[in-house]
Amino acid sequence: MNILYNNSICNSSILGFYPKFTKDQEQQILATFFEQLILFDNIVISTDKDNFSLIFLISKLGLETVERLIRSGYIKFSIKSAIIVTGTGRRREDGSIDESVIYSQPPIVGGVLGDEELKPERNILKALSRFDIDKKTRNKLIDKIAPSYLSTDNMKIGVDTTDFILNSYENNHLEQLGLPFTKDPNDLNLEERGRLLDLANSILEAGIIAKNGFKSYNNYGEFEIAEKSFENIGKAYNISTNVSEILKIENTPDLRQIYLNNQFEVEDIFKLRHLKTAKYFRKWINEVGENANSAEVTEAYLAEIKEAKSFFNTTKGKIIKNTLMYGATSGLGLLIAGQIGALVGGVIKPIVEPAVDYGLGLIEEFTVDGLFAGKTPKIYIDKFKDELKQNGT
Repeated sequence: MNILYNNSICNSSILGFYPKFTKDQEQQILATFFEQLILFDNIVISTDKDNFSLIFLISKLGLETVERLIRSGYIKFSIKSAIIVTGTGRRREDGSIDESVIYSQPPIVGGVLGDEELKPERNILKALSRFDIDKKTRNKLIDKIAPSYLSTDNMKIGVDTTDFILNSYENNHLEQLGLPFTKDPNDLNLEERGRLLDLANSILEAGIIAKNGFKSYNNYGEFEIAEKSFENIGKAYNISTNVSEILKIENTPDLRQIYLNNQFEVEDIFKLRHLKTAKYFRKWINEVGENANSAEVTEAYLAEIKEAKSFFNTTKGKIIKNTLMYGATSGLGLLIAGQIGALVGGVIKPIVEPAVDYGLGLIEEFTVDGLFAGKTPKIYIDKFKDELKQNGT
């Protein structure tokens, strides 16, 4: 199963501050979310102690859609228990910041949320309390949503990451990342501490993703200090780019642009994920699209089409073609798919009567809808394009 870790919605409200997005940023987040729902089997959404991620989704998509996404198993949630923080100085009465106090403090400190804050029911309640939902309905929703929560990190990872980053700094392993070891860690100024904090949080999230075998839209390739630890992180950003290249071949905008053009909404996911061969397409693109470049992936895509079209030039294809044209027997099913038999009227059963005068039209229909159902990504792309046309685009 291909599982993506989405940390784009919540950039932490540990200190009680909700992220503030512009309208354009909100649309980009939702467009990426739409794309991820098409390309991956499940999405694990990172959230914080105040559950801003669930608040955001309900606010933008509506409670009914979010509940259906959860009920369908498309999305799950994870409270990031590990915390890494830094001091920002003391505010003076005139509003200015006294930075002098930070130099008696470590530049970053790792910790963990309390047990109560890690309870899914409490986390969900914090989000639902922001909406006008009666208590009975709210409690039912909490019971429905709570099973979708996963535990993805452990109690020590925040502290371990902090120690790792500070040791890396002191050994000058962060020089290429703009943090050369030129002073004691406690002497780092506010800007330098901020960069150290950003780096630590990136490493923390990369560790969570690697530990759980998730895929990520973030590129952690710059972190040579932990290259071995993160080499198994799925490169979902490559999959996104490669699908865009395939759609370009098909003269179709990329998935995010389709959403931004209002050609589809997130609600359409429930239909798009059940189009013919959708599951096969997700499997195929996650296998070929993660590590290959766009040229290799488009070549693989075209090769799949060529293989399907040239099937009747193979020995097996010629036998089936001749059998269909000049008299099918009960052996046709065995020739095609072992014990499965032939597809007749939507029902799989042995052919016992000669199939004469069917012509190539039936053969082509049989090929597309029978032999190659679920065997080529082209089928899904074509069905996807059909849905676009039906939407008037």
